[in-house]
Amino acid sequence: MGIDADTAAAALAQTWQHQRRASPSDGWTVRDGGVFAMVTGVREATLNGVWAERVDPDPDIVARLLDRVAAAGLPYCLQLRPGGSPALARLAMARGMSDAGQGSPLMVLEDPSRLTRAQQVPGLEIRQLAPEDAKLHVAAAAAGFEATEEVFRQLVTPALLRAPGVRCYLGEADGQPVTTGLGVTVGPFVAIFDISTTPADRGHGYGAAISARAVSDGLAAGASWSWLQSSPAGYGVYERLGFRTVASWQVWLSGS
Repeated sequence: MGIDADTAAAALAQTWQHQRRASPSDGWTVRDGGVFAMVTGVREATLNGVWAERVDPDPDIVARLLDRVAAAGLPYCLQLRPGGSPALARLAMARGMSDAGQGSPLMVLEDPSRLTRAQQVPGLEIRQLAPEDAKLHVAAAAAGFEATEEVFRQLVTPALLRAPGVRCYLGEADGQPVTTGLGVTVGPFVAIFDISTTPADRGHGYGAAISARAVSDGLAAGASWSWLQSSPAGYGVYERLGFRTVASWQVWLSGS
């Protein structure tokens, strides 16, 4: 049967809880009745919010956790699995949240057969970063996502890189950083985050290579499968590595 959407959704919640425990901040996480809620303290909507682990969780629980997240005063999201009750979407609309207009694919990989070849990119050297080198990931991720460094600096700290199962990577070509990524192994699965390549260096397979390295290291450490939430830009890359979509979540965003 393979990994299903329920298993992958539970893995998402477990992974974020593992990361937040490792990163001292003003944030919090909670799981209640098939609902996961998180505040990271970062001013980014998709890093604070409520995720419906189950297809049809109790709307009262979702509403209560949305209220708690909103009270933090940060942008936030509500992510719903397909097939849920319309009452869940109405909760978002009642709060003035807007439909992001594109789903957030939750993808899993169980067959590692394509990973070795994906890492064989001429001229690319990938190394695992030590905790004290977290700043190198911050700079490379910000460049790849064309964003400010502050978001990544708050999330990917030396403390996080010291946590069990957390591995951070930097890929270099001609001695220059071109790609970066993060792998988090929790029990039977490895999650992939922050895969980015600098705009001028895209199209060479660098993002696929560093993703494959992160998954491979997690499997070598005892995991048996991998998951990630894909951006539109990365979707084709992950499909070619062997990831498949188990659910495409509807994303609602707060107004501020």
